[in-house]
Amino acid sequence: MSRFNWKPLLLACLIVSIGQLSLGLIFPSLPWIAQDLGITSEQAQLLVSGYLLGFGPSQLVYGPMSDVFGRRPVLLSGLLIALLGLTLAVTHADSFNWLLAGRFVQGLGAGSVAVLARATIRDSYQSHDLVKAMTWVAIVAAFTPIVAPVIGGIVNHYSGWLAVFILLLGYIMVIWLVLLLTFKETLNTTSKPQSVGKLVISYFSLMKERHFLTFAGLGWINFSLVVISISLMPFIMQVQIGMPSDEYALWAMVPAFGLLSGGIVCQRLRPVLGTQKILQLAPVVHFVAGTVLLLAPVEPIWMSCGHFLLAMANGMAFPCAQSLLLVPYGNKAGTVSALSGACQMVFASLLSSALLKLGISEAWHLGGLMLVASGIGVVLVHLGSRSEQGREAVAALN
Repeated sequence: MSRFNWKPLLLACLIVSIGQLSLGLIFPSLPWIAQDLGITSEQAQLLVSGYLLGFGPSQLVYGPMSDVFGRRPVLLSGLLIALLGLTLAVTHADSFNWLLAGRFVQGLGAGSVAVLARATIRDSYQSHDLVKAMTWVAIVAAFTPIVAPVIGGIVNHYSGWLAVFILLLGYIMVIWLVLLLTFKETLNTTSKPQSVGKLVISYFSLMKERHFLTFAGLGWINFSLVVISISLMPFIMQVQIGMPSDEYALWAMVPAFGLLSGGIVCQRLRPVLGTQKILQLAPVVHFVAGTVLLLAPVEPIWMSCGHFLLAMANGMAFPCAQSLLLVPYGNKAGTVSALSGACQMVFASLLSSALLKLGISEAWHLGGLMLVASGIGVVLVHLGSRSEQGREAVAALN
């Protein structure tokens, strides 16, 4: 057995951390920004939505561009755009409009990291190593948003909110230099440039493929559960249970360990059971998590147990689903990752907003939602594995 090459994975983890830190570090600073700039809390929230407005759709551009020009130049260019946006924000921090413009430009640049972290992994690894690498990237992608607000809160407390932006600027600058010096092109064969019309047709064509819809859909469902649970858990734990915020900060680390546990389970059991079996097992864990939240008393230990199992199921499902999704597409991995990532954010945003407006607010609501999601997960795995591309992908990874 060949020795696992850790370098592409470590670089991919650095790359994917940028997008998550860019979002999570800012959350604790929003009330202070509103106070210092004399704006409302709703206006301060635009610093988050403005970033996401640039981040989400830009993935649809970076993916195809990386298939044509290569991963390295597109990634380095995207990070330069993110650095430009942060520079605008830092140098014009006394103006909310400039701050918002800087965040939007930062999002436009940061959209490159979500696509290219997955695409470079697909380029660099095959079979068992691909799932192993995807597992660690998924862990970093989910663990970083949990840690980021803690770091942002500490920096904001001791040095002010502007220091948070400066820290982020320095972090991305260091990673850009590291990538400039160490990151080598991972795409062996580039594609021919497509016109905008052909690119749109290509995206619509993917949306008609059962293989894409099933395995990408698993990621959309899992990410939506994460977004909804993150939105509801602070309310359940702090308002309904009455837990103080400093105590909740400790309990909020529980899902991070759940995700890590899911990744370890995937690493250990997948070589024995196979990728498809792990994907079939993940909805079972989701079902157990939903049952706990649906039936258990609203107490910290039970709520955290349900959240732990939810994160564990995601840690098992996401790397396997992403690996099976990307295997058949070869040099189109950038385009596929772009469409999958953009749809994931849009789907999660629309679904979570709709459910929250409908009044989902109780632990049992979340539990019932998980039961429904587990059923959908079983159906998607079954349909995806029965397609021709699905069978070939499963055979390639087992």
